[in-house]
Amino acid sequence: MSNRLVRVGVELVRNPSVAARKIHVKILLATLRLQNRMGRRLVTGGGAVVVNLTTHGHRIDYVFYALESIARGRVRPSRLILWLDEEHALEHPPRELRRLQSRGLEILRCPNYGPHKKQYPYAQTIDDEARPLVAADDDVLYPKSWLGDLLAAAARHPRDIIGMRTHTVTFEGTTIAPYYLWVPGSGTEASYRNVCTGVSGVIYPPEFLAALRLEGERFLDLAPRADDIWVHAVSVRHGFRTRQAGERQAEYIAIPGTQKGTLYRENVVDGGNDVQIRATYGFGEVKRLLQDAPHDSGPLSGITHHSPATATDDRDPYAH
Repeated sequence: MSNRLVRVGVELVRNPSVAARKIHVKILLATLRLQNRMGRRLVTGGGAVVVNLTTHGHRIDYVFYALESIARGRVRPSRLILWLDEEHALEHPPRELRRLQSRGLEILRCPNYGPHKKQYPYAQTIDDEARPLVAADDDVLYPKSWLGDLLAAAARHPRDIIGMRTHTVTFEGTTIAPYYLWVPGSGTEASYRNVCTGVSGVIYPPEFLAALRLEGERFLDLAPRADDIWVHAVSVRHGFRTRQAGERQAEYIAIPGTQKGTLYRENVVDGGNDVQIRATYGFGEVKRLLQDAPHDSGPLSGITHHSPATATDDRDPYAH
């Protein structure tokens, strides 16, 4: 213990801001562990929204931190769902998750849809009484104001898809630029070119969930590892704009131990997003993105199935 205190003291002197942040994270994690062991308050509440998460592999042992951070929010969802496809995790969830179940967490089974488990299984269940869906990630800690902020933005813009963190699609001529050139979101204006990145949370209106259900499981062939890309392409195809909730991207604390095996290297560093972008965006979506016309709304005419035309199509996207 004394050696650890010495190391902490040395780090505080050398880099006080980094050391203070590490101490803050450790205190927050300890608070959430105590909440999990001793808490009795339901994880659900009066928020007219459903919150979905998924997890896999070693992250099953850490996801309770994200869930507890949502449960301690000022606004709690009407349902909090964790979608799993791994049999062992379903039959023998960690004790932290069993405790959360006793307070209202739903652990539901679904096929292995990869990252699409955050949206598609719930979209399959919706009816006319469906509530909006918030998709959250399993590897960050959400602040107490998080869900309330998303709901407030959705109340102002009920038809838009709204995220706490977005990027903007950029072009090279009439071709979608490589993903690494897409610009971090700024401002709160709605646009077809805005793409939500799910890590900080996204709220989807029920009408969009119906469109997502209509599109079916084609994401398994077109964008199996990029739910953000697939969801955005569907939104453009069906006439739903996206906006960022705040002027700047929201960045939340990553849960230590969860960053191994993320999709970032595969999709961003190794170019996996670009392969899936070329497969997913059809000619009609590219044209709509290029024009981003203020009065352009509703589903694209004649779009019932994905066309193989992509951002590399040699037709002029501005032609009528």
